[in-house]
Amino acid sequence: MKGDIMEIGKRIREYRKIYNLSQEQLADKIFVSRQTVSNWENNKTYPDIQIIVSLSILFNVSLDELIREDLEEMKMKISNNKANKRADIYSLIMICSTILASLSIGLVVALPESKFIWIVPVTLFLPALWSSFVLEKFKRNNDLKTYKEILAFSQNKDVEVLRKKRDARRTRIEKGIIVLGYAGLTLLICLMAIFIANFFK
Repeated sequence: MKGDIMEIGKRIREYRKIYNLSQEQLADKIFVSRQTVSNWENNKTYPDIQIIVSLSILFNVSLDELIREDLEEMKMKISNNKANKRADIYSLIMICSTILASLSIGLVVALPESKFIWIVPVTLFLPALWSSFVLEKFKRNNDLKTYKEILAFSQNKDVEVLRKKRDARRTRIEKGIIVLGYAGLTLLICLMAIFIANFFK
């Protein structure tokens, strides 16, 4: 395996061709979209343990045959503190940039006659936007929850506990709360900056 490239995408493509299936046909058999199959084969996303079991049955191969070469890479990604620290740095950049951009709104209020004052908050917000894209890419490339499930399954451990943590509805609610909280905090900082700017006018 080279770098952090997972091998299962190559395995899926090989077996799909052996069985003379198109991506669309394979997708129909395991109840996913054609784009999902394409993402697996191009190493953009990783199938979860339920899909891997379905693929092993469909292709009549063992789970070990499908994921054996990826197990060590999964262990490395899960324990990769360097990658996690990098994600923390991007998160910090996003938060600090958003706070500074929000505070700079006070300058816009304090100096309404300046035509170019809006450049300040926009420029300060750009690092936050960039960091959010980088973090999203990191999450796509490092699906740690899926890796933990697969490793547990390969070691004959109970996957149910980990699977409950992946409840999609709960995840959507948690993400919604985080987004609303983040937006609320940003709005509060903007209002404070405007209040301070008006106070010292």
